[in-house]
Amino acid sequence: MTTEQREPLYASTAKPWLKYYDQKYIDMPLPKCSAFEYLCHQNKNHLSETALEYYGRKFTFADLFVNVKKTAAAFRALGVKKGDIITVVSVMTPEVIYAFYAVDMIGATLNLVDPRYSVEGIHEYIEEVDSRLLICLNVTYERCHKAEKRTNVERVLVISPADSLPLHLAVGYKLTNPDKNRYKSNVIHWKDFIAQGKDQSMNAEPYDPQHACVVVHTGGTTGSPKGVMLTDDCFNSLAHEFIAQSNLFCRGQKLMNVMPPFIAYGYACGVHMPLVMGLHVVIIPNLDPDKLGALIWKHKPEHMFGVPAHYQQMAASPLLKKKKDLSFIRNYAAGGDSLPLGAELTVNEFLKAHNVEYPLAKGYGMTEVASAATVAAGNVTKPGSVGIPMLNTVVSIFEPGTETELPIGERGEICICTPTVMKGYYKMPEATAATVDKEGWLHSGDLACRDENGCYRITGRLKDMIIRGGENIYPLEVENFLLTMPGVLDAQVVGIPDAKLGEIVGAFIRTRPGYEDMTEDDVRAYAIPRIARYKVPKRVFFVDDFPMTPSMKVQKFKLREMAEELVKSGQ
Repeated sequence: MTTEQREPLYASTAKPWLKYYDQKYIDMPLPKCSAFEYLCHQNKNHLSETALEYYGRKFTFADLFVNVKKTAAAFRALGVKKGDIITVVSVMTPEVIYAFYAVDMIGATLNLVDPRYSVEGIHEYIEEVDSRLLICLNVTYERCHKAEKRTNVERVLVISPADSLPLHLAVGYKLTNPDKNRYKSNVIHWKDFIAQGKDQSMNAEPYDPQHACVVVHTGGTTGSPKGVMLTDDCFNSLAHEFIAQSNLFCRGQKLMNVMPPFIAYGYACGVHMPLVMGLHVVIIPNLDPDKLGALIWKHKPEHMFGVPAHYQQMAASPLLKKKKDLSFIRNYAAGGDSLPLGAELTVNEFLKAHNVEYPLAKGYGMTEVASAATVAAGNVTKPGSVGIPMLNTVVSIFEPGTETELPIGERGEICICTPTVMKGYYKMPEATAATVDKEGWLHSGDLACRDENGCYRITGRLKDMIIRGGENIYPLEVENFLLTMPGVLDAQVVGIPDAKLGEIVGAFIRTRPGYEDMTEDDVRAYAIPRIARYKVPKRVFFVDDFPMTPSMKVQKFKLREMAEELVKSGQ
C-alpha cells in the first residue's frame, strides 16, 4: 500500500487568501495617476462633504482641493520645481496635508522629519537630500534655524498650529502661546507664502510613475534609519487595497488621525487612504495619551489607525470604562509594532463588553511597502495573527537569506511582492538591491509562519534570532511566555554574546505596580518548569522603560548593547 504524496503548495501561486475578497475588487485595475489626481477623481461628485476637521473647523473636499492648488502655486512662486526635495519638520496639520498634495502636483518631494529630533539630527536629514526649502513649526524654529546652517537652505517656511484653527481658538492660542522667535530674513510665514502664489500656475505636472511623493525614514530599530522613497503608485495602490474592505468602510464615516506625518503609516493610512475613500479625517496633531479616551468619546470616530499602546490606553481609560455603548467603533487597527497576545485579548474583551461588533484589527507591514501588507479585520482575523495579504499583495515565506520560496506551512523569512513597494532607499542602491530582489520580492528580515487559509503569524526578527549552542531561539516566543507571568507588564528578549554557547538569552522586564521586588530568580523559577530549558533567560534585567524610536518601536540593538555592558560590568 502506498501513500500518495501531495505536491507542495506555494503562496505565490495558490493565493488562498483571495477567497476572502469579492471578485469585482480582484478585477479592478490599479490607478495609474498621481496621488492628487486619484484623490480628486474619487471625490469629484462629493465636493460639499467634509474632508478634514481640525479642532472643530471643517474643510470640505472643495476647500481641500482649492487649498492644495494654492499651495502648489505658492511653491512655484518660491522657485520649487520638479525633482526638488523639501524638508518638513512638523506634526500633522492641514498645512502639512496641503503640502503633501501640492508637491505631488508639481513633481517635487517631501523629506519628512520628526520635530522632536535634535539640531544635529535635523541638520543631517536636510543635508542628506540637499533641500533649498525647509518647512517647520514655529515651536521648532530655533532648532531648525541652527540646523539649516552650513546647508543649502535658502528659505524657511514657518507654520503655526494656529494657522487653521477656528478664529476664537486661534486668538486664544496666540495669547497663551505667544511666538517669541526672532525670525531671520529668509523666513516666510504661511499666509504670506500663500499670497505670493497669486499669479502662479496651478497646473499639475504629468503623471510620472517614478515620482517619489516622500522620503520617509525607517524606524531605526536595528541601526541607522534609511530614507525610503515612496511613489504615487505606492500611496494609490495602498488606498486601492483598502477599498476592497467595503464591509468595514463607508463614505462619510470618521477616521481619527493620531499618527504623525513623519512615518509612512501616518500619511498612507491616516490621510491619503481615508480621503480617497471619502472619509471625514479628524486631525489630532499631538496626541496626549491621557486624553485619548475623551477624544474617542467626543468625536466618536468609526475608524482609527494607531500603535498597540494606543489601544491599551483606550481599554484603560476611566471615561470609556464608564460608557456602556461604543458600538460606533467599526475598525480600530493596531500597526507599527508587534502586539502582544495578552494585550490583544485584553483590548478585545474591552471592545466586546462595550458592544463593538469586531475585535481589534491588526496588520503587518513596513515603511518600505507604504505601511501595510497584511490585514486582520472584521471577521477575517485570529488572535496572534496579522491576517491575510491585502488584495493585490502576495506574501510568502522564503528560506532565510535566500531567494527560495518555501511551501505553505513552513516557517522562514516573510517576503512581500506588492504594487506598494518603495522606489528604493534614497542614494543607497546597494541597500535597495539587498532588500528587493530582481524578481521584485521585498525581503523583510522578519520570521513568520502561515496556515492553509493564508493567515500569517510573526514569530520574530531574523536579526534578533538567538543561536544558543546550535539551538535557534525566537525572542518573540519567549517574550509572549514572559507576559504570562504575574507582575510582568512588558518584556523584551535579546541575545547576549557568550564564549561557550555563542549566545545566551537575556530578558529586559518592566513590572506592574506592586511587583517592584521581582527578582531574576523569580523569573527563572517561573520559567524552568514551563518552557524548554534552553529558552529560559540566563540573565534578567529590570527597567522602567525601553529605548524607543520616534515611531514608538523598541530599539532591540540598544537593548543588546545595554545587556553586553551590564554583563561586562558584572551586574
